Amino acid sequence: MNDQVLENGRRKIARECLSELTALNKYDDKAVTAILDKYTQQFKLIMSEHQKKKASPKGWLSQYVRNLQKEQI
Repeated sequence: MNDQVLENGRRKIARECLSELTALNKYDDKAVTAILDKYTQQFKLIMSEHQKKKASPKGWLSQYVRNLQKEQI
């Protein structure tokens, strides 16, 4: 797979995660952590080597989710 396909996959996982996070009635740390943990395993499989060296999979997933939130505004 090329880099663009992997990036699209990472963004897709982050979009799914974001949709679950925005569906929460109110912010709850435990619920947010559970949702992030649910998607982290999928996300970890398609991380680049550069990303694996820089930060944890959950950190990268959180960053992708934040970026998607900014794009929606």
